[in-house]
Amino acid sequence: MKHDIQTRIFLVKTYYKLGSITAVQRAYRTKYKNQTAPSYCAIQNIISVFETTGSVAHKTHKGEQPSEKRQMAKIELENLVAEIPNLSIRKAASAVGVSPTLIRNILRDDLHLKPYKLHDWHKIEDADYEKRVVFAKWFLSLPAEAKFFFVFSDEAYFYLSLPINKQNNRVWANKDPYEGVETPLHDEKVLVWCGISAKKIYGPFFFENHVNQHNYLDMLKTYFWQKHLDTADYKKYYFQQDGATPHTATLVQDWLKRQFPKKFVTKEMWPPRSPDLNPCDFFYGVILNLLCTTQYRRHWTN
Repeated sequence: MKHDIQTRIFLVKTYYKLGSITAVQRAYRTKYKNQTAPSYCAIQNIISVFETTGSVAHKTHKGEQPSEKRQMAKIELENLVAEIPNLSIRKAASAVGVSPTLIRNILRDDLHLKPYKLHDWHKIEDADYEKRVVFAKWFLSLPAEAKFFFVFSDEAYFYLSLPINKQNNRVWANKDPYEGVETPLHDEKVLVWCGISAKKIYGPFFFENHVNQHNYLDMLKTYFWQKHLDTADYKKYYFQQDGATPHTATLVQDWLKRQFPKKFVTKEMWPPRSPDLNPCDFFYGVILNLLCTTQYRRHWTN
């Protein structure tokens, strides 16, 4: 990724002020919120160019044309990736007959492709399809404006301990220094509940202990419901929750049926293994912003 001149100036100035590329990355995240910081190598390259040329301008190679070998590899690789998009760089290099480094450069610089990871989705069982269709038909039968009056809810674990990438932990020495990194036996984590509608966010609510039917119902009564009563046209709203054990308890289901008469998505209505139907599974980044920190790691409870 090419950075503009102002960004490159900021990176260089910050590096000479702080003296650490890692500190530069932290400063970048603070200044340019919601943007991915440049990689360690990218910053290192910008600093190297500045120290060599005295300029932060991009290095240009005027008149330089790709070699015939690269052009042929590009054509062959483009056809290969179109046919097998999940082909590894190593296998692609073997098939094309060039180095993995050249394959990586062609994919990134010539074909402008990015290595996207496969998503983990819940496996849908045979019996689930009919329930999903029934729910979809029910939802489509509602008045058109009903989609603006749905409260979707979910919980997620946020880990308090920072992740450690062992691939980045190296000590250059002529013998093993037997150094290590201390990590807790069990990661510290907090369970967070959140509700979201087209007009309002409910939460985040932090559970101090593992959630069960009793503290979940207490949260609904003392926290969620009080906020919901302050919502305009609160009687028009539908309420959704997934099939987690605390949600399907009889006392929880009965209370929600009373509070949302004919507008509560019961455990019989909500299809199992359906995080793709819950907007919370796509907008939990909102909670990270509310927590005002990036040190939390997310792990779904679904």
